[in-house]
Amino acid sequence: MTRHDNNSESQVSALYRPLWLGSLGFTFLTFGLPVFGKALGASAVAIGGLYSVFTAATMVLRPVVGWALDRYGRRRFLVTALAGYSVTMGLFACADTVQGLYLARLAQGIASSFMWVSVNTITADLASVDDRGVAMGRVAEIPTRGGICGALAGFVLMGFLPTEVAWKVAFAGYAIAAAVGSYLAWKRVPETLPSVPIASARRYAVSGDLAKLMLIVFTTAVSAAMISPIYVVFLQDKFTTDIVSLAWAIFPAGVVYSFLPSRLGGLSDRYGRAAMMAIGLIASGLLSLLLPGLPNVLWLAVLYTLTAVGWSVADPAETAMVADLVGRDTRGRGYGLYDFVNSLGATIGPLLGGWLYDNVGKPVPFYLNGIVLGASAVWILSLMRSSHHKAKDH
Repeated sequence: MTRHDNNSESQVSALYRPLWLGSLGFTFLTFGLPVFGKALGASAVAIGGLYSVFTAATMVLRPVVGWALDRYGRRRFLVTALAGYSVTMGLFACADTVQGLYLARLAQGIASSFMWVSVNTITADLASVDDRGVAMGRVAEIPTRGGICGALAGFVLMGFLPTEVAWKVAFAGYAIAAAVGSYLAWKRVPETLPSVPIASARRYAVSGDLAKLMLIVFTTAVSAAMISPIYVVFLQDKFTTDIVSLAWAIFPAGVVYSFLPSRLGGLSDRYGRAAMMAIGLIASGLLSLLLPGLPNVLWLAVLYTLTAVGWSVADPAETAMVADLVGRDTRGRGYGLYDFVNSLGATIGPLLGGWLYDNVGKPVPFYLNGIVLGASAVWILSLMRSSHHKAKDH
């Protein structure tokens, strides 16, 4: 039976409030950036560039940040990330040109590069090996909850104020919240310094099993990102152009991501990371295969929610497995590599999915996604068979 370490849970919980405060603007920004960019006169290409500049910054910086985490400690990078988000939200509040939005997105990419590598590394350091899946699921839930709360506040403001005024007020509030989160991280999150000099741990930075895992991370990242840019377009083409109806169909999945990852992440602590990754990927893949044939929006809501359950099983297991496969003193670089590979897949996937949708067939990206996820599930079981589902901290 899995032993739960109350002390490690208490330490990990120090991350929760800073994360929640720093993530309040995420969901509102996801919905609002294309709309606000268009209002400022941005073309479709310019709006696409707003996403590219963010991805480019994260791809370049995340491996560097991971290396620095192992050399200089973890907490200062988390504090810097949240301070960076405060600056980012302030820049969005002040942006009144497309160039201003580009500057804010570049700042967001830099802050994101510091944020998630440090969060994953600190969580892996503080959680016991028996509770790592639960801990990874929990830190995945908190930003989703924060984003939903922040988006609700933002949309309420838009109901009472002109769009441009609501945008500025909302992001000024998000900037203040992230600054408070940075302060709380500095005061409350414990430091987890490497236990040995970096030179002596260098050879353990990328093991054979970690390289195999990264290959799977890449294929699933490309596959999942392949349908992200055309998902809403496909739903509008097939069901309805009413964004509100589609938003309500997708909303239950957001609730799932807010509460289930920590609960389902615990399954990988008990039954093994590879097995839970495989189950989650197979479930999500099967649902993707079914999606093009759905008869109505109600079935869409059911299927999309079940897909979120599948990813809530797979994602915490995958993130926890990185820590299992690297030594404590090279975790920063391990998570830097992990986030880099994810970002690379997220860059390639949308381009491939958009091309397939326009030139081959509208259902094709969804079918291909299902096939790739299913194949990756088989792959993870065969490649990781030789690895223990729990690894001792080095």
